[in-house]
Amino acid sequence: MRLLALLLVLLAAPAAADALGALRAGGLVVFLRHAETGPPHPDSATAVIGDCDTQRGLNETGRAQARAIGEAIRDLRIPIAEVRASPFCRTMETAVLAFGDAVPDFSLALPRELDARAHAGMGEALRALAAAPPTRGNLVLVGHSYHMINAGGPRPDPQGAAVVLRPDGAGGFTTLALIPPDGWPALARRDLAVQ
Repeated sequence: MRLLALLLVLLAAPAAADALGALRAGGLVVFLRHAETGPPHPDSATAVIGDCDTQRGLNETGRAQARAIGEAIRDLRIPIAEVRASPFCRTMETAVLAFGDAVPDFSLALPRELDARAHAGMGEALRALAAAPPTRGNLVLVGHSYHMINAGGPRPDPQGAAVVLRPDGAGGFTTLALIPPDGWPALARRDLAVQ
């Protein structure tokens, strides 16, 4: 599965190069699904914000993944203006390991009940956050797959995948790239090879 995802990034090299140029120019939104936790299982109904013992956390693979993503983004010289993250422990840890710091944002959290109304609300929350990216640098939102799916974007799969969005100024966005967690380092190596 990882090899297939990596091959898709490399086969789409012109699109990836366009996304890389756009990211370096700034004004985009990078939605990053939290890094690897192991098999996903729902925990929003029992989670207590601020108590990591009540939540699914990153495993060692996820911690290494988050660090590698941050390092690759720095190597690619992608400017980051702001990092916001769901207050769940796995998303905050992903953000801090990758970017050094993050602002907790409750609009990126998982609701206790994952019903149709909650799904619609998660999509609206992501579209609202993505509507006003910074003019210098890029906005990083670290969250859960439900937000992206319900906002009409691609499923950020596997854990640690990122979706690069260009807001359209009217509450919508265009997807520029879906980057698997191993795709950032590959883009960094490709970029270094063509310079």
